[in-house]
Amino acid sequence: MRLTWEVFLAIVAVALTSVLVAGFIARRALSNAFAAYLSALGMHMGPGVGFGRMVLGAAERSFLAGVDRGILISAAVAAAIAAVAAIVLAGYLVRPLRQLTSGVEAIASGNLSHRVDVSGPAEIEELATAFNGMAESLERSETLRRRMVSDVAHELRNPIAALRAQAEAVAEGVMPLDDARMRSMVEDLEQLSRLVHELQELAVAEAGALRYDMSRTDLCSVASREVERARVLAHQGVDVELACAGGELEVYADEFRIAQAVRNLLGNALRHTAKGKVVVTVERIDGWVRLTVSDTGSGIPEKDLPYIFERFYRADEARAAATGGAGLGLAIVKRIVEDHGGQVFASSVEGRGSAIGFVLPVLAYE
Repeated sequence: MRLTWEVFLAIVAVALTSVLVAGFIARRALSNAFAAYLSALGMHMGPGVGFGRMVLGAAERSFLAGVDRGILISAAVAAAIAAVAAIVLAGYLVRPLRQLTSGVEAIASGNLSHRVDVSGPAEIEELATAFNGMAESLERSETLRRRMVSDVAHELRNPIAALRAQAEAVAEGVMPLDDARMRSMVEDLEQLSRLVHELQELAVAEAGALRYDMSRTDLCSVASREVERARVLAHQGVDVELACAGGELEVYADEFRIAQAVRNLLGNALRHTAKGKVVVTVERIDGWVRLTVSDTGSGIPEKDLPYIFERFYRADEARAAATGGAGLGLAIVKRIVEDHGGQVFASSVEGRGSAIGFVLPVLAYE
């Protein structure tokens, strides 16, 4: 309401000031013109100039009085027009601003799904668009935060519950503490340890505190070692292959961290490939070295594809043990790659497989 009055008063004040200033200038100009006219007239009229000056002086006063009345009437009409224009303009400007204010209050109260209409002047439309984008980002972040809490609780609960059940059974003498039981408990502990390690890695990475020992690194050599490691872990019926193009495929990178990124990509592909193959391709494209991990697995739904690199995001809501994971691996890959000046990418056809990887700048040779 305050802005409406400010706009209203500003427009009226400008209109009145413009009319009054123009009227004052016109009046002075007319008065000076009459004075000059009377002076010239007196020089030609001789002895009768006094009467002429008196008569014409009265005419001048009458004319200027009419000018004054015209100026006042013009000012009144201008004020009325300005008032109408001010009301219309104020409504045009203030209405979207009020919506934005209501939107901010709604977001502040926790209603992250609130959006505002994009209307008004171009600048306000840009502001409304930016507001809706911010609200969408906040809503997505809140959804991921809630999912993160749920997923962490789930990932911790399963191995802890299994460990507790087995420990209680052994303590009560229901189960023997044999080698099989010990292996099962060790596997649960390894799962817990892996989750805690990934959480710590991601926290350090997002804080920008990962340390990198940069050196000349052959991406084909890194991929070859990780493929050999993955072949040992692959399910029966899943082949892991390497396709490495010739030429200069060296990058300036931390070999350990890049190997970690490749390992995470391979682990993700193997979890979602029950049979078929996983292929790691390394090739040079213009000034980049591209590494792609392709699989013939279950694929990723199109609606989930833009979010797979966000922490704890998983398209598999069921979190089946066979395809499960904490949803941290790809988030770590994204952080490592971006810290090296590269970019991640992903494509997928649901039911036919996925291709996920990254590009890094080619090492410049002098």
